[in-house]
Amino acid sequence: MNVTITRRRALMGALAVAAAGTATACGSGSGAGNTDAKTINLLTSSDPKIVNNVKRTLGAEFTRRTGITVKIEQAGPAWTEVDTRLQADLTAGHRPDVALVGINSVRTYADSKLAQPLNELMAQARFDASQYSPSLLNVGRFGGRTMGLPYSVSTLVLYLNVDVLRKAGLDPDRAPATFSELRAYAAKIVRGKAARYGVAWAYSTDSNWALQAMLDSAGGSMMDPAEKHVTVNRRPMVSLLQYWRDLVQERTSTVIASADLTAAFLRGDVGMMLQSSSQSTAVAAGASFPIRIDVLPVPDGGRRRTPPGGGSAVIFARDEKVQGSAWKVVQELIGPAGQTQLVKTSGYTSVNQRALTEPRYLGNLLRKEPLRSAGVAEIKTLVPWYQFPGAHAVEAQKQLQDAVVAAMSGTKPVRKALDDAAQSISGLLTR
Repeated sequence: MNVTITRRRALMGALAVAAAGTATACGSGSGAGNTDAKTINLLTSSDPKIVNNVKRTLGAEFTRRTGITVKIEQAGPAWTEVDTRLQADLTAGHRPDVALVGINSVRTYADSKLAQPLNELMAQARFDASQYSPSLLNVGRFGGRTMGLPYSVSTLVLYLNVDVLRKAGLDPDRAPATFSELRAYAAKIVRGKAARYGVAWAYSTDSNWALQAMLDSAGGSMMDPAEKHVTVNRRPMVSLLQYWRDLVQERTSTVIASADLTAAFLRGDVGMMLQSSSQSTAVAAGASFPIRIDVLPVPDGGRRRTPPGGGSAVIFARDEKVQGSAWKVVQELIGPAGQTQLVKTSGYTSVNQRALTEPRYLGNLLRKEPLRSAGVAEIKTLVPWYQFPGAHAVEAQKQLQDAVVAAMSGTKPVRKALDDAAQSISGLLTR
């Protein structure tokens, strides 16, 4: 089945209203936005790992050095709650100067022409791109313009219970590199009664993030490059889901949600798990056994491509002077000091390469905390976390997620579930 759609440049409903409203309100009332370049309004998640580090990085010392005071507003802890708050604020005529939004949401604000391109600001400030991996800088680039820069980054990595692997007769220092090896490891773990399940991933609760990491590495896609065809029901995706469905039927994997997966791994019920690198420090602290973390295995014949999770900094201010101050805020967040502050108190991976090499920042981090190495290695293979186009992108992602759950749980055959998803997504994108 090949589903053809017409690429619609429609925007999310609330954002379309917000864009129109603020455009007509320029020069009057709150719709005009902030014009005080010395005060920057920043909206962020209330997740303590995010907001506490933002406060420390942009606190009194930053104000003393730059003359810029940052007023921080908080949405809920989830990135989706930042989107909800931001849409409500924009519709009401309140435009933050900077916001930390989910990495996969940047496209939505770029398409709506609410996010401001960063290219000129980067050129004027002589932005040192050498501090960042080219693949990381590409994550927030759309239509040749940089619309957002990652602040907090996590990737999908493989966690291994060293005791379980040894009990199964496997070498914990040689992690599976391909899906065939992963399957063989999982089978040997279960056969050897080293753990109840060999491997698992949280496919039902992660907004298709882990799914895309595996699909991209298999050479598949959500849509074709011209975004005229939904491709979730083509061979790479079908083969990928069939692989995991087979493991569930073989009882070497299981149907499980993200929070339950980590708990099961820590109990020793799951020998290997595909999970966010941001959990590395928490898992290490909670484990009663030695663990190892390695890069994600790739589907046979594939090439590692890694969509990042986490948050990106986006500038919404329209006043040029305010944009200049907002850009200083963004630079501070993604700079070596800002990333050092974030990484030392969380499991996130530094987006700043200078921070990882200089002793005064994180220079000795990987020697002291080798479990972070896999996340750092995957920065080089970053690709954008795909967001469907148009006003119904979130609904489209949900349709795909529901199809994955149906296929993995056996409610529908894999091909049927994905064909139905392709049909539903096509209908949403043509509304």
